[in-house]
Amino acid sequence: MAGNVDSDGNRLLDNGTWNGAATLTEQGGQLMHFQITNQNVLGTTITIKADTGESHNLVIGPQLTGDISFSIFGPEPRTWTFTIDTNSDAFIVSWALFSTWIPGDPPNQ
Repeated sequence: MAGNVDSDGNRLLDNGTWNGAATLTEQGGQLMHFQITNQNVLGTTITIKADTGESHNLVIGPQLTGDISFSIFGPEPRTWTFTIDTNSDAFIVSWALFSTWIPGDPPNQ
């Protein structure tokens, strides 16, 4: 999975595993970047919707990683809520979430 920084220099905010529908609420920055790795031997689908109205879908092949990013202009930190869903029967993914702001950073107004 990912290291502590993504390819754009955003820092790791959180990570974990999903095996079905979920909701995730995080304090983060203006940009939130998910790296999602399919842990199955079959392809899988994932839809992530943000409370901003932005929504992204991915089809991820077996043992491959896909990227989904969300952005909004405004002060940091911001509370984000994401809804995670899938149409796949077999769904196990690991994820890492990177952000332009992480806890410990000063607020950016």
